[in-house]
Amino acid sequence: EEGGKMGLNEVQTLFRKAVMVEDYVEAKKWSDELGSRLGREGEDDKEKKKRLSWRGLGTAPWLEDRLDAIGYKFPTTIQIQALESVNTLLTPKNGMEKDDDGATMEDLVNNSRGNGNLGVVISGSTGSGKTLAYLVPMLSTLSESLFTRQRIRVQSEESIADVANDFMARVAVQTSPTVRGHGRKQIKGGNNTTATSTMGKSGTDVQTPLALIVVPTRELGVQIALQLYQLVGGSIKQTPTEMSGLQNMFKYKGPKGVKIGCILDEKEASYGLAYNLLQTDVAITIPQYLPKLLEDGDILAEHLRVIVYDEADLCLEQTSNDNLRTLFNNHNSNDEKEEDDDDFISESQSRLTYLVGASVTKSLGELCVRDAVLPKGRSYIATATQYSPLQFSGEQKDETTTTTLQDLNACLDPGLRHELVSIPQGSAGLLCLTQLLRKELRDYENDLKHQKDNPSNGSNNGITLKKPRVVVFFSDEEQAKESIGKLRDAMWGDFQLCVLLPNIGVNPLQMMQDFKEGKTSVMLATPNSVRGLDFPDLTHVYTLYIPPDPREYLHLAGRVGRIGQVGSVTGKGGRVTTIINPTDTTQYQQMSEALNFTPIDIDATAITTND
Repeated sequence: EEGGKMGLNEVQTLFRKAVMVEDYVEAKKWSDELGSRLGREGEDDKEKKKRLSWRGLGTAPWLEDRLDAIGYKFPTTIQIQALESVNTLLTPKNGMEKDDDGATMEDLVNNSRGNGNLGVVISGSTGSGKTLAYLVPMLSTLSESLFTRQRIRVQSEESIADVANDFMARVAVQTSPTVRGHGRKQIKGGNNTTATSTMGKSGTDVQTPLALIVVPTRELGVQIALQLYQLVGGSIKQTPTEMSGLQNMFKYKGPKGVKIGCILDEKEASYGLAYNLLQTDVAITIPQYLPKLLEDGDILAEHLRVIVYDEADLCLEQTSNDNLRTLFNNHNSNDEKEEDDDDFISESQSRLTYLVGASVTKSLGELCVRDAVLPKGRSYIATATQYSPLQFSGEQKDETTTTTLQDLNACLDPGLRHELVSIPQGSAGLLCLTQLLRKELRDYENDLKHQKDNPSNGSNNGITLKKPRVVVFFSDEEQAKESIGKLRDAMWGDFQLCVLLPNIGVNPLQMMQDFKEGKTSVMLATPNSVRGLDFPDLTHVYTLYIPPDPREYLHLAGRVGRIGQVGSVTGKGGRVTTIINPTDTTQYQQMSEALNFTPIDIDATAITTND
């Protein structure tokens, strides 16, 4: 009964917590809850258990070990559906069955000649694990190619062993994963060793990227680069003396020396695009730099085996039609060819395209099929609970607002608690915000005292109480910048504040990292500046305006209620509070009806009286 009230993110958080503390009774309870939500008619327990594991989903064996080592022991529901989509698409019409025991995605890739280009839309609530939902199948399907590139690079160093006296040092560099770009150096102190092999531009087999990931912001690009770096053997330490344990690269069994190249801001672009992306395996960039990357040949569209558009609704809007045609049309336009034609698409041209995001709707996916961004007849959409073929019927010429909002309903996590504070006309929103923050801090201190005084029944259902950690949203960066000084003075001694302003702020990457590491507890931001970013232990979101687009509310609300955070049913997290004037109430009600949530009214006068 308790599980039925929760969103999937909170259920998965409790399942992982139970496994971590080896409470297997509790783990089985939440595993059964997940199984019931993902269950299929006629499916036996063995098949259900298989689908809840990385191995059962066909993950490359080395990657399965690595995921376990860095703390991702089980896939989330969105990851399960995404991997099953890829498995289904890779399964040849005749030959290996995708549920053959021991069959991995590598096996399916090797047996899928003639399947051509494939597409997957990954659409689910924020914080559900969508990044790994494409990184895991990306690495699994590229596994053989990455091992081949490793051998080519090492052999290039062996060929000059007779004339160079630093052979071992060169090989050590070649077998170490690398993130090229100054973003990592800014937030982690890395030395950004270029690790370009002796081949230089002559190494045509490893010269250009195998995969391209397009993101809307530098901050999200850095977050993805560091997560990918960990997956391919890298270790990220908070302190120089921190022990890496199971994350130690010497226990890593996957392809070594994977190169990740980032072109995410003007400074990186000024270093030279070719320099940063030469011999790169995975390129990460923002739409702004795509024209030059494609024009200069630093990225060759015909050589890309994987393309990912993360936060795809925003990134596709920022990508020109010419660039989209260069990336996709030559590969996905198939009106003049039949699938059973032997020359339909050669194996070397085969590609997987992922469109990912909380506001990437089925309607958008269908339009991408129509416009040849996704291949017709070979694309699927994966949500947190199911996956299914994605097609464009040809009847719908434009994406209607009604259809889009219906799709967005499914992307807003139902476990969030939405609160509305209507302040008296003429009152200051910042004053109300400071009163709310002080109240949350008092409540936390009182709950903590109660828990200490009553250890037998103060465990809060197994969830550790968390001190409030907050993101406050403003409509633009100028308003956030103007407010930081006032809030810092008002909250002095209670909270440590920071402001994330990618366009006009100072060192936004460091601000982001300080907040992630708990050095600050209240962040001021705009919705697009934190799109896709994951902040541990975040409990509250406040917004001082009503977003003009429901998608914007979905993304700002989605900073809380994520897997790994305190939930709203078994804890006091997952809270989204909107502070508005009475004149804006109608607009807020329209938005809540469109997104199908019921807000809880908070009495602003009571907060003021008790403060």
